[in-house]
Amino acid sequence: MLVDAPCSGSGTWRRTPEAKWRLTPARLAELTALQDQILERAAAHVAPGGQLLYMTCSLLAAENDARLSAFVRRGGFALAERRSYSPRDGGDGFFAGLLRRL
Repeated sequence: MLVDAPCSGSGTWRRTPEAKWRLTPARLAELTALQDQILERAAAHVAPGGQLLYMTCSLLAAENDARLSAFVRRGGFALAERRSYSPRDGGDGFFAGLLRRL
């Protein structure tokens, strides 16, 4: 299962710097709540032993590692791998976390 979650887009701020001014604490809270809901819904469709790949174009820990940590704490999944890509690597920033259903 692939989840390309809606996010702040902070990984694209290098090429769209005006976007950072649209992100408020309230908007970030809305996004993280939505990300949690999407993860829960997607998880219901993953078979035992199956995998769920969570992705964002964000560099913010609140949208990435914090979401996966909270999800894993609820049980049923383990984090298999995580990767983040920085705009310093020559493109936009991205995050991916691979979860495995127990």
